[in-house]
Amino acid sequence: MTLSRTPLALALASLVALSGCASTPDFTEESSMGMASGEVAYTEDMAIEMDTRAASDGDVSYEPAVIRTGYLSLSVASPPESADEIEQLVDAAGGRIASRSDYTPVDYGQPSSYLEARIPYDALDATIEAITGLGDVQELSLNSMDVSLQKVDLDARIQVLESSLSRLNELLAEAATTSDLIAVESALAERQAELDSLQSQRDYLSDQTLFATLSISLITPENATPAEPDGFLDGIIRGWDSVVAFFAGTIVWAGILVPWLGLLGVIVLAVVIIRRVRRRNR
Repeated sequence: MTLSRTPLALALASLVALSGCASTPDFTEESSMGMASGEVAYTEDMAIEMDTRAASDGDVSYEPAVIRTGYLSLSVASPPESADEIEQLVDAAGGRIASRSDYTPVDYGQPSSYLEARIPYDALDATIEAITGLGDVQELSLNSMDVSLQKVDLDARIQVLESSLSRLNELLAEAATTSDLIAVESALAERQAELDSLQSQRDYLSDQTLFATLSISLITPENATPAEPDGFLDGIIRGWDSVVAFFAGTIVWAGILVPWLGLLGVIVLAVVIIRRVRRRNR
């Protein structure tokens, strides 16, 4: 049984209105939660309850609802070697290194390394503890952002679009005329593009929650921030070290200035000779 043009047009119009609520959301931290299915408004409490229930039931597809990020600054003897050890620790935890850069000075300066590690959320704390054992911690900060509402919102929009696509495929098989076929195919292409966009956002959100992002900066003790003196004796030692460092720096600067002083002496000597020559010519 086929549909006439008018019923098919009405069916298309109703599907467009139904899937309108599945338009691409603004995926930001401050995005508001709309009507997920057109009838039920999800609240933050409902999202957290659903997430907690999935975790307690031991669901193999459970995903955390929190994005965790962190920064770790570590003072180590050899940044490149410690970076290699960190890569092994992250790999053993089931994570990966998203990026790495090593700085090896040629003439002066101290070597350093920077890594961005993606670590499974359930292995983050243990991995950080293992990494901090490689040197002296200069700075450590961890941040969390709850994305329960974004997850529920995206899942609901995806479900609506999938239902819309299923119904459009049925209408495509029932299309009686060329114009009906073109109209259904156009609606299908539009809904499929929206679904692909939402699914990409959902996949990205899953990756951000399943893997925490830890930025790691490795420096040498020479570049480390000095700790506060523990007492009078420690203060004397720090003071003596500063005096030695001052004279060492003075010697370095003196060495840098020697060639300039020689050049200045040559210029002065040339000026003196020119003046004497002019006096004799007078």
